[in-house]
Amino acid sequence: MPQLVNIEKIDIRKNPDTLMNSMFDPIFKSIVQNPDFKKLLSLIISHVTVFSPSYIYENLVFANTELPVENYKERKKITDIIIKVEGTIINIEANRSAEASMVAKNNLYHHKIAYDRYLSGVLVDNSEVLQLNFNVINRFDDRLFIEFSMKDETGRFTDEENFKRIHINMVKPLEKYYNGGKESLSKLEKILVMFQITSRKKLRDISKGDEELENMAKIIEDLNEDENIIGLYDKDKMDEWMRKIDHAEAIKKGHAEGLEQGLEQGLEQGSNEKALEIAKKMLDSDMNISDISKFTGLSESKVEKLKAENK
Repeated sequence: MPQLVNIEKIDIRKNPDTLMNSMFDPIFKSIVQNPDFKKLLSLIISHVTVFSPSYIYENLVFANTELPVENYKERKKITDIIIKVEGTIINIEANRSAEASMVAKNNLYHHKIAYDRYLSGVLVDNSEVLQLNFNVINRFDDRLFIEFSMKDETGRFTDEENFKRIHINMVKPLEKYYNGGKESLSKLEKILVMFQITSRKKLRDISKGDEELENMAKIIEDLNEDENIIGLYDKDKMDEWMRKIDHAEAIKKGHAEGLEQGLEQGLEQGSNEKALEIAKKMLDSDMNISDISKFTGLSESKVEKLKAENK
C-alpha cells in the first residue's frame, strides 16, 4: 500500500525531480488558499454540500484571512482554513496521521466553530457547520467520502443534522494511481493524488491536458522553489519530534484525557472554566502558547495572561 513519503528521507536540494509532499501543512494551506486553485477547491466542496461548483466558485470566501494567498510568504498570520459559502461554514483539515491527539484536536475545534456560531446568534436556515478532513491514512473503509452526523442508535433519526464531519479517503485514489489506474481516475481523484505526489515528472504527467490541474501543478512547483517553505520543511522534523514529546508528557500526566473529555464538556456548557484549567496544566508542561491556544480554544493573549499570572 502506498504510504505518505517520509519527510526525513526527502532532500529536494539533491534531487531535482523530488518535491516536498503537498500534505505538509504550510504547502497544503498555501495551495488551498491560492486563487488559481479556487475552481478545484469548489469542485471538491461541491461533493459534500448541496451547492454546485460554479455557485461555490462565485460565493466562496475565506473567513480567517482578508485575501487568498499566492505563496507562503504572504500567509503571515493564517493558521486554519475556514471557508464560508452563504451561511455554510467549512473547516478544512489536512491529516497526516490518525493519532488520538490529532483526532481530538480536530473534533474539538469543529465543536468550537459550531459553538461560536450559535453563541454569536448566526442562525441561518439549512446552513451547515462542516469539517472536511483530508486523510492520508485510511481510518475507515474504501469509500472516497465518509460522512458522520449525530444519529440515534437505529440510524433512522438525525439530531443536529447540520453539524457534519466528512472524511476524504486519500489512500484509495493513490492506490489506484500506483496500480496502473491513472487513466480511470476522475478529476477529483487526480487532485487528491497530486497532493501526495513527490515527483515533478509524475505531477506534470497526471495534470497534462487539463488547465486547472496544470495550474495546481504550477502552484506546487512554485512552492517548492520558495526558500521559506524549504526552511520550514527542514525545521518541521525537529518541531514534529518536540510535539511528540509534549504529547507523551501530557498523556503521562493525564492532561490528554482532560483535553479530550473535559474541554468538550466545558464548551458544550458554554463555559471556559475547564479550558483554563487544562491550559494551566499545559503551561506547567512547557507546551508552547500557540498549541495551547489551538487545543483549548482560548486566545493566545489569554494564554499569555494566564502564563504571567502563574509565574
